[in-house]
Amino acid sequence: MKEANKTENGKCIHDGHRKRLINTVNKVGLQGLSKIQAMEYILFFIYPRGDVNPLAHRLLDRFENVQTVLEASVEDLMEVKGVAETTAQKIHSLLEIFYYYTNEKLEAKPLKSLGDFLDYMEQLLRYRSDEEMHIYGVNTAGEIIQGRCLAKGTTKIVGVDMRDIALYLSTFKVPGAFIVHNHPGGNCTPSKQDEYSFDKMKGVFEIAGCKLMDSLIIGKNGIYSMDRKCNLRVFSEGLEYFQSLLLED
Repeated sequence: MKEANKTENGKCIHDGHRKRLINTVNKVGLQGLSKIQAMEYILFFIYPRGDVNPLAHRLLDRFENVQTVLEASVEDLMEVKGVAETTAQKIHSLLEIFYYYTNEKLEAKPLKSLGDFLDYMEQLLRYRSDEEMHIYGVNTAGEIIQGRCLAKGTTKIVGVDMRDIALYLSTFKVPGAFIVHNHPGGNCTPSKQDEYSFDKMKGVFEIAGCKLMDSLIIGKNGIYSMDRKCNLRVFSEGLEYFQSLLLED
């Protein structure tokens, strides 16, 4: 660390700022911070020492907000001055901690209703930047239990090996299961590939002696049911919501 960054007693001049920011988060949460402060706080976990404020500014100048920073690819993050590959990988993996936590909660407490499951899937997949496919079992009590990510792809398409589905079913021995995938940045309308995959998966489930309860698609506009051929949930953007209220008047 450069001497210019130390006080007369040898302490880093940034230590006090870090301590104050950490205390603020413990008292009022991240919502009590500005975007720059929130980005700094996140960078504390990657850089245990030093001034991260300049890097926080550069990241937000490039990506505009914290959400976009966390969703950025390793390659895009490395385009920012001062972000090496390891740092980019750490930033990119922060969301994985959240998703791991979310999935652990489901393992500890199975979901008892379709509404709760839709809430969970919206939180898990609605804002993912890449397409993913997951499977979730339904036990004999009708509870939705822990899932497994079957595949991750690009923003366009995700491929799944039917053997992975068969392995999950043989491992958990559930009488039923849901298949769920997302359309990053797109609507939840099924593609021809989605329809083909749904028909193919039904055959795999029948052979395994398990019922395919449904195949759900999470898009920016809602959640679509392949089995019912309709939207189970419609998402309304804030502006569209307020515009609809004005039209009602």
